[in-house]
Amino acid sequence: MFQRVAPSVVAIRARGRDAMSESQTRIIEGGSGVLISEGGRVLTAAYVVHGMDEITVEFPGGVKVSARVVASEPATADLALLQLERVPLGSSVALMADSDRVRVGDTVLVVGAPYQLPHSLSVGTISARWAPNTAYRTMPLAEFFQADATIDAGNSGGPMFNLSGEVIGIVSQNISTGDRSDQQGFVVTSNTGRQLLLDKRSAEPSVAKGSCHEPRSQSC
Repeated sequence: MFQRVAPSVVAIRARGRDAMSESQTRIIEGGSGVLISEGGRVLTAAYVVHGMDEITVEFPGGVKVSARVVASEPATADLALLQLERVPLGSSVALMADSDRVRVGDTVLVVGAPYQLPHSLSVGTISARWAPNTAYRTMPLAEFFQADATIDAGNSGGPMFNLSGEVIGIVSQNISTGDRSDQQGFVVTSNTGRQLLLDKRSAEPSVAKGSCHEPRSQSC
């Protein structure tokens, strides 16, 4: 299953400047994401890309593509939707599952790019489901899965898959009591992403075969 889903998982590097700093401190964020459409839509965590000036998405094999944010919910759900400048040949698109069908005890796979490594796999089970405005009241619109799969730095924004190879959630938070054996990962459900980001933008954009150099505030 890992071999089947890994080609849809990407590493994300974002650069920007801290607007709150007088010295305009340079910020570099890293995370993961997943390609969810042939038109070049990538789902990731909002904090990785929100407000950044430059976003680069790296596919398996090392192909790098520029991207821009088309939708972001940093406060309510920690989710963002990217639009790629182009889609590399041979890219694999992941299917979005109905996360309402996921049950506590289900086996899940987390695939991402921790520590700037190309891909990493961890396997675990769903420990709990948290309704919106319960686990994280600072993100009131997000429904979460809690899972015991290992989630390391750089996994944020990466997908959680069911055993059918469908995306059931996007990695958001990792809570630790200090002992790694007690780590519990929190994943925003795929239905949350669908409701907040995808259903509002159901029209698939056309992807240019060449480069897109328009400012981020304009359409490409």
